[in-house]
Amino acid sequence: DPRMRFFIGDVRDLERLNYALEGVDICIHAAALKHVPIAEYNPLECIKTNIMGASNVINACLKNEVIQVIALSTDKAANPINLYGATKLCSDKLFVSANNFKGSSQTQF
Repeated sequence: DPRMRFFIGDVRDLERLNYALEGVDICIHAAALKHVPIAEYNPLECIKTNIMGASNVINACLKNEVIQVIALSTDKAANPINLYGATKLCSDKLFVSANNFKGSSQTQF
């Protein structure tokens, strides 16, 4: 389907996200460092990917006037007992906040 595009990139790279989201109507955000042991041994990388990456997705979607953003979450964010769950909870809160504080943007998170 020519309406769908796929890019290799990293959510920690805001410039690449801005390029990838040009002319996009819907963004599905599924990027995450999701393996609990890896997150525990690499906490800063987990924070950069799961929290800062979510922030980058939000900012790039707002800049490119993406109409709808769907962000995947996990049951581990409900009552986090590890770093992965805590970062996904933060990510979820960033998306809720973006919906509340997006200004005049039509983007729906």
